Amino acid sequence: MADQTFTISIPCDDDGFVTLQCPFCNDRFKLTGEDFQREDLLCIFCAYCGLYGEANTFLTDEITEQAHIIAGNYAKSILNDFMKDLEKSLKHSKHVSFKAGKKIEEEDEQVLFEREEMETLEPSCCATQVKVRSSAAIAGIYCPFCGVQ
Repeated sequence: MADQTFTISIPCDDDGFVTLQCPFCNDRFKLTGEDFQREDLLCIFCAYCGLYGEANTFLTDEITEQAHIIAGNYAKSILNDFMKDLEKSLKHSKHVSFKAGKKIEEEDEQVLFEREEMETLEPSCCATQVKVRSSAAIAGIYCPFCGVQ
């Protein structure tokens, strides 16, 4: 079976920022969509706890759930097609009868949107912007690109 690729559009807020979620502390912060799509961005530091991980591990729960829904719907579609084809192939068999039955229902995809208002900061170490909760802006953050506090 060939590999299947799916595309999920991650929405940006009005300023072009995309929400990320730390896989360690689960806090959310935002980077510009442009920065998040940079090819040289292999790891991201959490703006709050300072721990780092691969960029794809910072996707929000909503994005991860959307990916599961899309993959699940694809699997359900394959199973539905298989059952229909099996029923057709066994239609004229004398020894085996098979009825595909009711189709497996596919789940509706979620509508993804940006909802969190945050304060924009420009870390002095890197020429970029990050959005964080107002309380974190006062306390100080870690740079998502180099980890400097």
